[in-house]
Amino acid sequence: MEKIGFVGTGAMGSALLSRLKLANVQATAFDIAPAAMEAARKEGAQTATSAKAVAQASTIVDVVVRTDQEVLDCTMGKDGILEGAAPGTLVLLHSTIRPTTTKKVAEAAAETRVYVIDACMTAVPSAVRQGGLTFLVGGQKALFDRAKPHLLHMAKDAVHMGPLGCGNVTKLFKNMVTASEALIVYEALQIGKAAGIDYKAALDLMQKTKSQNILDRWETRFDLSGGDLKFNVGTNLYDKDLPLAAEVGKALGATIPVTEQLAELGIRLNGGKCSI
Repeated sequence: MEKIGFVGTGAMGSALLSRLKLANVQATAFDIAPAAMEAARKEGAQTATSAKAVAQASTIVDVVVRTDQEVLDCTMGKDGILEGAAPGTLVLLHSTIRPTTTKKVAEAAAETRVYVIDACMTAVPSAVRQGGLTFLVGGQKALFDRAKPHLLHMAKDAVHMGPLGCGNVTKLFKNMVTASEALIVYEALQIGKAAGIDYKAALDLMQKTKSQNILDRWETRFDLSGGDLKFNVGTNLYDKDLPLAAEVGKALGATIPVTEQLAELGIRLNGGKCSI
């Protein structure tokens, strides 16, 4: 049976520990913040004095810190995970970080036959506590298979996305799509306001008339049949309406850099042809 360790028990880490508690899985945990350590204890974890001590007590170590530097510090730094991990230990990096950081940790870990995979998370703490998390995993398939039972104690699903670092990249492009939607709505509101349209009225109208999400009908826009990605421009939207929106918005004095770049991309994907 795997022995579970946690390094990083803030909002996300303690939420994951709450899922382990529901599954009757004991964990050993460490965080540099006293409040986070107290949160871990409330979720039933035994606390340790360092990341190194967590690794010494564990066969799987979950790393739930925030930044690339924090990942490097708690894995490769003084009293870090790699100082205490025995050969065969599996380290799961859950942070939203660069894939190069994951690979750097994995290379250092390999020197002592410790394994590393990235297992990024797709939910906020409240959703994690309700069982709504999906892990996006990069790394050797055999290591994914080993980690999956543990991951499913904390989540509804765990998906193997490819080699090491693919979980990191998947999390980033998923968040990129989410963030970009809000930014383009922001610019749409600027165009509307420049024309004299109330923000709330514009938002209400877009909500009432919104189209089905492109991800629910991606086959209509993305053609994968030839092995490469082909974008189906269709009629009007990308060669006419989007460039026209950018032109009108700019003429009205709205600051819309994202819209202008998207209009240029739409024209380029249409072979450089614009129908306005």
